[in-house]
Amino acid sequence: MSKHWFEVTRIAAFSLVVLLALTLVGCQSGPAPLTAEVPLHLEDHLDTAVVTGSEVPSDVPEAVEWRFDEPQLDWKSVVPPPPNVKPAKLTRTEDALRISLTEDTDYNKDRRGRPMLGGGIYINLPDWRREEWGDILIRARTSDKIMEIDVNFNLRKEFGAGPGEKFPFSFASAGTPVIRDGTEQTYVMRADWSNDYRKQWKGPWRELGIMIWAREPVSIDILSVSVVPKETRFAAAPLGLKTEARDQAYRRTLYTHAPSKLEYRVRVPEAGRLDVGLGVLRDEVPVTFRVSAQPAGQALEHLLDESYSDKEHWGQRSLDLAHLAGKDVTLALETEAERAGTIALWAAPTLSGARATNKPNVIFYIIDGTGADYMSVYGYNRRTTPNMERLAAEGALFEHAYSNSSWTRPSTLSFLTGLQHSAMGGMKNNRNAPPEEALTIQEHLHDDGYQTALFTSNPNAATTSSLDRGVDVLREKSVNPTSHSTKELHADFWRWRSEYPGEPYWAHFQTTDVHGPHNPPEPFAGLYISPERRGILDE
Repeated sequence: MSKHWFEVTRIAAFSLVVLLALTLVGCQSGPAPLTAEVPLHLEDHLDTAVVTGSEVPSDVPEAVEWRFDEPQLDWKSVVPPPPNVKPAKLTRTEDALRISLTEDTDYNKDRRGRPMLGGGIYINLPDWRREEWGDILIRARTSDKIMEIDVNFNLRKEFGAGPGEKFPFSFASAGTPVIRDGTEQTYVMRADWSNDYRKQWKGPWRELGIMIWAREPVSIDILSVSVVPKETRFAAAPLGLKTEARDQAYRRTLYTHAPSKLEYRVRVPEAGRLDVGLGVLRDEVPVTFRVSAQPAGQALEHLLDESYSDKEHWGQRSLDLAHLAGKDVTLALETEAERAGTIALWAAPTLSGARATNKPNVIFYIIDGTGADYMSVYGYNRRTTPNMERLAAEGALFEHAYSNSSWTRPSTLSFLTGLQHSAMGGMKNNRNAPPEEALTIQEHLHDDGYQTALFTSNPNAATTSSLDRGVDVLREKSVNPTSHSTKELHADFWRWRSEYPGEPYWAHFQTTDVHGPHNPPEPFAGLYISPERRGILDE
C-alpha cells in the first residue's frame, strides 16, 4: 500500500469521525426549544413533547346501552304526580320507542298562559354510584315542535306543594333543545350533574328518566339510550385535549393516563412562571402530579409534587421559574396513581413571563340587551353611562350599528366570526354551532399566543353556541337577579388575571345587567326552571 493511499485513508477516516461527531451533537441538540415571548399553551404543543407512559388501560368499563329496535320492557312511562295529568303514550315502532304527548299531558300553564305538555319514560337501575358515570347519550328523531329533552334522576318518594315537590323526579339535568328535521340525532348530557337548587345528591342512583316538553301534542322516537362511564370518554387515545368543567369554569384541558410523563424543551422567559389547574375524575383514587425542570447539563429541580383528589374543583397552581430565566430546560409534567390508567387532568398549562410583545390586550365588552336610546353617551337625558362617556372621549364612538339578528344566539356568533349568520348555515332546529372552518376571534387570537377567556351569564353567548372553542377559560353562570351579573363576572375576570397573568390577553364579557329581567325561582309544574332554561321554553 502506498504512502499516498495511507494519507488519503487517514484523512477520510478523520473526516468521517468529525462528521459523526457533528451528527451526534446535532442529534443531542434536537429542535429549537419552545419560547414564550407570548404565553405558551403547552397543551397545543403535544407534537413536540416526549411522551412516556400514558397507556390506555385494557379494562376500561363499557357503556350500558338500551336499543329500542327490540323490546325494552324495563322502560316504563313516567306517572305524573298531579292527578289531572295523564302519562305520555308509548308506542313501539320498527326501530324505536315513540313517546307521544297529548292534550291530557298538560302539566301547567307558562307565564303567558300557554299550555306546557310534559311526559317521558324511566328505568330502574341496580343502585349505581352516579359518580362513576360521565355522559348520557339519547339517540332520537322527530319532526315535531318539541322544545326540550332532559334526563332526570331518582323518582320522588314524597310530594309537597313547594318548588320542585310536584315533579316526579328528585333531580333534573339541564335540558337541551331538540332538532326537529326528522333526522337521527344524539343528545349528550352529563350523568354526574343536576340542577336541583335545594339539596345535594346523596345515596345511590336508582332510576334514570327521560322527559320531553312541548306546547302542543307531539311525538319523538327514542332509538337508544346509553350511559357512559367517565373513563370511557378518555379511552380513544393515550392523551389529548378536552374541555372539562369544574367550579362553573370550562377549561381547555390536557388529559393523560397515569403513570405518564410529558417532556418539553422550553426557553424560560424573564419572570417565567407555569400556571396550571390540576383535576381528577374520582376522589377515591388520588393522582400525584409532579412538575420538574432540568437545565442542560445541570441537576433536576422539582417544582411540584402533590397528591390531588378533589373531583369537584380545579387545584390552581403557579410555579415560579424566574430563577431559570434565559435557560433552555426540559420541563416535565408527570403523573402517578395507585391504579394504572387513572385519568389526570392538566387544565390550561401555560408558560408565561414578563411582557415581551407589543400586541395589545383586548377586552370585548357586550352589555346584553341594552340600547343606545337609554345611554347618555348617545344623548339620553339622564347620566346613565358616565364611564362610557369617558372612554369615548379618549377613543372612538361609533354612531351606527347594523345587527344580524334581534337576539343573542345568532347575533353573537356573527360578530365573533365576522360572518353573516346565513353564511354559516343560519339557525337550524334552534341550533347554530359555527362550522369548523368558521373561526371565531378567540380562536384566531389563541393561535397567535393570546390567553383567552369568556365571562358570561347568558349561555346563548357561550356553550349553547359552541363558543368554548379557542377559549382557555370560560365562566358561564346563571346570575339571579340579572342586575348582579357585572359584579360576579368582573370578580371572575380578576381571579383569572391573578391565576394567568401572562400577556397579551383577550377577554370577552357578555353581561346581562339590563337584559330582560328574570323572575325569582318559581314553580313550573313543581319543577324549578332555571332562568336560562325559561328562555329556551319561551322561544
